[in-house]
Amino acid sequence: MNIWVEIVGIVATLFIIMSMSFRTTNVKGAMLMRITNIVGSLIFVVYGCLVPAISTAVLNGVLVVVNSYHLVRLIKKRHTNE
Repeated sequence: MNIWVEIVGIVATLFIIMSMSFRTTNVKGAMLMRITNIVGSLIFVVYGCLVPAISTAVLNGVLVVVNSYHLVRLIKKRHTNE
């Protein structure tokens, strides 16, 4: 397998791991977690298409949608609290 494809997978993994390290007890931390997780999932979609591993691409595509939904809710919550 191409080393560049593996690097894409490793970068995606690092983003997902990083997203799990944020403190989500406040809105800002939860937003950072969602954004970082979206980036990691998007990179995993690319990785899944390159490998090809359709299940990886589909799962992470769904996670992008789920995290985006929750991110929008957090943004709305933040604006109503101001």
